[in-house]
Amino acid sequence: MDILIFSSCFIIIAMAARQMGQSLLRTGLPLISGFLFTGIVSGPYLLDLISKEALSHLRFIDEIALGFIAFSAGGELYLKELKNRLKSIAWITAGLVASTFTIGSLTLFLISPFIPFMADMPPLARAAVSILAGAILVARSPSSAIAVVNELRAKGRFTQTVLGVTIIMDVVVIILFSINSSIADALITGIEPNLSLLALLCLELVLSFIMAALISRLILLALRVPVHKAVKTGAILMTGYGVFLFSGWLRHATDSRVGVELLLEPLLICMISGFWVANTRGFRTEFLKILADISLPIYIAFFTLTGASLALDVLVQTWPVALLLFLVRAGAIFCGSFTGGILAGNPMRHNAVSWMAYITQAGVGLGLAKEVVVEFPEWGGPFATIIISIIVMNQIVGPP
Repeated sequence: MDILIFSSCFIIIAMAARQMGQSLLRTGLPLISGFLFTGIVSGPYLLDLISKEALSHLRFIDEIALGFIAFSAGGELYLKELKNRLKSIAWITAGLVASTFTIGSLTLFLISPFIPFMADMPPLARAAVSILAGAILVARSPSSAIAVVNELRAKGRFTQTVLGVTIIMDVVVIILFSINSSIADALITGIEPNLSLLALLCLELVLSFIMAALISRLILLALRVPVHKAVKTGAILMTGYGVFLFSGWLRHATDSRVGVELLLEPLLICMISGFWVANTRGFRTEFLKILADISLPIYIAFFTLTGASLALDVLVQTWPVALLLFLVRAGAIFCGSFTGGILAGNPMRHNAVSWMAYITQAGVGLGLAKEVVVEFPEWGGPFATIIISIIVMNQIVGPP
């Protein structure tokens, strides 16, 4: 009954969020800025229409939306459209990952004594938090990039490279996050990194790819069945949600029975599944059409809940940190994209401005921040608040 009441109230707030997003479009800001703003105003620190208790009961909406976001990101990876720009995409991706992760992690570690929840941590724990933040700062926003490209009707080599890098980066960031999450857990719990930890990580990645193959087969089966599109849409969304449920169950089951947590990253599984389905002949168009048709209500629900979960009391204390990391990330993106473009042999006029295309962050970055809350509940809340604050800045500044 609590879930029913909270869900009913949330639907009303989500309808208000849609109107707010449409209103903000006139100012040139993206829709999700309106959704986030509505969530913040409705959250426990302002109007309290969405209480902290409600947020915990509405967690299932987050997980359904995260599965959809990962399916969409993987679905945009179409190999035929990317093969002519693979060299540029590879070099720029490598440059962005190396510069953003290294500079972002190092910066957070250096300023950690001034961050309330990190000040009393031992050095290894600070390093763990820093590498998790560095991994999330690597994330991009394919949906934002695609929206800007469509709005401006942009085409050409530069645009192909930007879209390729942006989409592939989400695959890279999830793998990077999975690796760093395991390392961070080892650093915090005091387990020394060794061959067994590396073997466990490799096992997790292999199992994730196997599960992604099974999920893609389920989605293809749903697409083949001659039923109404609404049924197929529901099946895809519930499949993504099922991945999160199974991942959580497996983690707790292995921890309680064998004393070792086996963590299969649900975002990675869903993204790989979306990639395989979208590159299967005869199903790409229908799959992407289903995702596109359901995208608006999914984004409204996800970003409204994200705004409501933003801990404003922590934000008041940490906004200087968020602003500093935002500026550092922008500088790292310039260094990485410029260096990668030079190594790829791209025109200098492209290298000088390409960094602007990689500022935006959205779904995957927010999803990873919320994953940290689940995996590290002791400090995950304030950590997510800082990361979400950075993502909000990137989402506001990036598209313009």
